[in-house]
Amino acid sequence: MPSRQSPEVRLGTSRTSDHPWVFRKMIRQADRAFPGDLVRVLDRSGAEVGQALFNPRSQIALRMLTDRPGPPLDDAWLAGRLAAADRLRREILGLEAVTDAYRIVHSEADGLSGLVVDRVGNALSVELFSLGMQAWLPGIRSGLEALYPGFPVHVRLDKRAAELEGMMPLTSTPPPRTGEVHEYGLTFEADLAEGHKTGFFCDQRDNRQALLPLVRGRTVLDAFCHTGAFGIFAAKAGAAEVMAVDLDEKALAIAKRNAKRNGTEVAFQQADMFDFLRAAAGAGRRWQAIVLDPSKFARGRGGEGLESALRSYEDINRLALSVLEPGGILLTCSCSGAVSEEAFGAAVHRAALMAGRRIQVLMWRGAAADHPVALHCPETAYLKALFCRAE
Repeated sequence: MPSRQSPEVRLGTSRTSDHPWVFRKMIRQADRAFPGDLVRVLDRSGAEVGQALFNPRSQIALRMLTDRPGPPLDDAWLAGRLAAADRLRREILGLEAVTDAYRIVHSEADGLSGLVVDRVGNALSVELFSLGMQAWLPGIRSGLEALYPGFPVHVRLDKRAAELEGMMPLTSTPPPRTGEVHEYGLTFEADLAEGHKTGFFCDQRDNRQALLPLVRGRTVLDAFCHTGAFGIFAAKAGAAEVMAVDLDEKALAIAKRNAKRNGTEVAFQQADMFDFLRAAAGAGRRWQAIVLDPSKFARGRGGEGLESALRSYEDINRLALSVLEPGGILLTCSCSGAVSEEAFGAAVHRAALMAGRRIQVLMWRGAAADHPVALHCPETAYLKALFCRAE
């Protein structure tokens, strides 16, 4: 952890918001602070307003960790934050009764901006989004090892964040290629080394369960299936037929093994989802339930790429509605944090208009409870899941 003599960064304004991100343009002076430092943050008048991780290279120059004066943060403070986050998942939410794949630290929502930690079976996966958190990695490792003795801790950098933040390449031992996780009695292989996120989408856990009564006896298309969890749960729940499609060849190989190990019949196809749906519409193919869970269409911070992302959401939902039978169920998702719930709902509405369909919203849902939302940081509510019926 940083030394006890934390440098100071002075803002050019008063601190009127409790959002944990302070942008570079708001900083007036940072004489002794270096990238990755823990700093004391002063407002325009010189009053201390908290402590933060500092990186002048990033547009998010300050990531606030506290919002009041206090002693410099140390390893004991970090261990306490990690323990509090873990207590929520294991003791309060009781997640170990249903799964061994869950989020332990959800960045700003757990007061640790730039840090994500997932349990993936009998391993821990750490993803770093800020240079300051990379500097704190020894303390993060130590705190996690105290909570999960004997669990290997695998660290990875978010590629885009690493570029924006100027993070150093990791030199740690690469993790095993795959791990095994369990959820509601089913078993899944997760790609710890190269898989999307941590190799298994634990944020969709509750949405997978919510979908099951809606797909029993129906034909199901699991679009952007990744390692197959939605489709496999649907098949286990009694879906009449399940097809799962993804462009990622490695993810599909894992999905096929997951279907086999859970004793389910799922037809898999490798294809670009936009092309697949256009071809299906042209051939007159139809499904009674469709799951759309694409990777991020908007990857920038703030409004970067937002218009293009919304067009993509319109297009993919229009195509899905063109192959959904009347009265069919559509679960459509967005994990783009830059896309608000309102904007996503509007994009789906426009897609329905273009497809000549009317939709009834059955449920608006987000990520599972181990991905809590911080009201002072709306970006933590990144996942939108819209359950609807198309007339």
